[in-house]
Amino acid sequence: MAVLLVSIGLLGAAGMHVRAIQFTTDTERRQMASMVAAELMETMRGDTLTILQANGTPKTDLGGYAKAAGAEVSAVTTSDCQPLAATPAKRLGCWGVRAKQLMPELPDALVTSNFVVGLDATSGVISVTVAWPVKKGECLDGTDNDFCSYMLRSRL
Repeated sequence: MAVLLVSIGLLGAAGMHVRAIQFTTDTERRQMASMVAAELMETMRGDTLTILQANGTPKTDLGGYAKAAGAEVSAVTTSDCQPLAATPAKRLGCWGVRAKQLMPELPDALVTSNFVVGLDATSGVISVTVAWPVKKGECLDGTDNDFCSYMLRSRL
């Protein structure tokens, strides 16, 4: 009887361990996505002359930094990114490369479809969305997608 009770307890502990690993992996990916989004936001903050109009409000295309869902980022080489590229299009390309360095399992298709840089014109808030792949339904935000996403919103 004691062996049966201990076995049931160990099965519960094993289940908790598996779930703890899932939470740890999700946390790591969210931290990487947060870092990638923050890097682009800081790049844009360093280039306010390109992004902002004379009255201080952001341009609708964010000076070339805007990226819609489904739009590809520019192809870049290592030399384009060291030092930081001069044009916003190349900077977005370097941003995509950096994301793939931090999250090696990140496919190009996900960068194209779910990496978004946008502007809420009424509030002037810029949003940067980053996504990463997971097994279908394993994103801890409750969605049934095969990817999770993180959105950073800020004003310049």
